[in-house]
Amino acid sequence: MTPMTQEEREAYLEACEQTDAIFALEGFEVTEEIKAIREAVMAGRVTNSQVSKELAEYATQHKTTEGFLESRTWT
Repeated sequence: MTPMTQEEREAYLEACEQTDAIFALEGFEVTEEIKAIREAVMAGRVTNSQVSKELAEYATQHKTTEGFLESRTWT
């Protein structure tokens, strides 16, 4: 995987900001984990699809998301 171009990064960050604003209306806040995942995606260490797949598998196996980031090699 390769890091995002500046144009891709800007589009990704804009999409993240819009998503954050929508979730903020419901009282959700951006966590440090979400920030770390976004950095890994922008750096090209992982794709959004890969994160979703790995997180679902981790949560199914462990019945929690605690410890997920620490268990990933791409963080």
